[in-house]
Amino acid sequence: MNKIQQMFKLQKKLNDATNGEIWTEGATKEKRIISWHRCIYMEAAEAIDSFNWKHWKDIEAEHDWENARVELVDIWHFIMSEGIHIGDSRYAEAFLEIVPEKEPNGDKLIEILERLLAASAQSCVDHEYNRYHEVVNHFFAAIKEIGMDIDDLYKRYVVKNQLNQFRQDHGYKNGTYIKIWGDVEDNVIAFKIMDDQPEISPEDLYQELESKYKKINQ
Repeated sequence: MNKIQQMFKLQKKLNDATNGEIWTEGATKEKRIISWHRCIYMEAAEAIDSFNWKHWKDIEAEHDWENARVELVDIWHFIMSEGIHIGDSRYAEAFLEIVPEKEPNGDKLIEILERLLAASAQSCVDHEYNRYHEVVNHFFAAIKEIGMDIDDLYKRYVVKNQLNQFRQDHGYKNGTYIKIWGDVEDNVIAFKIMDDQPEISPEDLYQELESKYKKINQ
């Protein structure tokens, strides 16, 4: 199983746990309609806002490249979810080999994200014309432009996926989950585990989170 296949498998497991297995039919177990394309274009807008594009404000500010990477991983969650929903989880495998750009270009990346956003928005408006493949194309163009390859995407995704699963399992929906562990936010701890053990499996990462979470609740 390649890394893209593994990520699709993990995403389905998370969605099953969060929304009930009925989510593949387009609604949650609570009968809330799901629009993965809307999720995608909203995250794309947030990714664009990581860049210093406003001509009237903070004209000397640096781009927030790291936040843009975080938003791209969030977009990937929703792209995979839409792929599973429409029964097309194989198209993304065409991008298993990516050679990242060494010097990312903010203006170029914004243009790619705008194309991704437009394709997702049109898919919401025109339900007869799902532009999913275009969205996938633009997404992988974006991660290439920002300097990420499949290995980097996989590591970042696994951290976020397992943390999301962990939060759901420990009271995130009902408000009992503790997000700050000691004086550090949970996502910082999760990424530190991955940095220290880059070959860690998703299951072992989850167990590491479990162990550390128990300590703060003792």
